[in-house]
Amino acid sequence: MSSKFFYRITPMILMFALTFLMTSCKKKLTEFDIDYTSEVVVSSTFGQLVPFSLNTPEIETNSEFEFESNNTRADKVERINLTTLRLDITSPNGETFSFLNSVDIYISSPNHAEKKVAFKESIPANVGSQLTCDLVDAELQDFIKDDSFTLRLVTVTDETIPQDVTIDVYTRFRVKAKLL
Repeated sequence: MSSKFFYRITPMILMFALTFLMTSCKKKLTEFDIDYTSEVVVSSTFGQLVPFSLNTPEIETNSEFEFESNNTRADKVERINLTTLRLDITSPNGETFSFLNSVDIYISSPNHAEKKVAFKESIPANVGSQLTCDLVDAELQDFIKDDSFTLRLVTVTDETIPQDVTIDVYTRFRVKAKLL
C-alpha cells in the first residue's frame, strides 16, 4: 500500500470513529406534554375587592402511565415545568372575567408544600371568557410524580358576581426525561 492511500484513509476513519463516539455518548432525551383540566365554581358575591380562595378537586396525575407511554420512568425525569395555565368560563354563557382584578395560582400535593405557579394582575374589563395566566418558572416534577395534586386560586374581585361562575382550569406540563 502506498503512503498516500494511508494518509487519505486515516483521517476518514478517525472522523468516522469520533462521530460514532460522540453520538453514542449522548444521552437520549424525550420531551412530551401532560394536560390536565379541572373545574372550580366561583360563588356569587356581594362585595368588591374581596380576596378569596378556590381549590380544585384533587387531580389524579396518572404519571406512571404517562411516563411509560413515552418510554421513560419517574427516575429518568430531568425536569417538569408548566407551559400553559388557562382559565375558561363554561357557565353562565356570556360571562367574562371582568369581575376579576387579579389571580394567583398555587399547586400542592399530598407530599409537597404549596408553590406558586401562575398569576395574572390588573385584569382588564374587556378580557373575555378566557384568561391565559403568566407563568412562574418552577420545577414541578415532585408534584406531577405524586398520585395527585390540587390547584388553589387566590382571587381578588373588582365587581360583584350576581350568579355562580363555573371555570375550567386547563394546565399543560412539559416533561423532559431520559429514554429507557
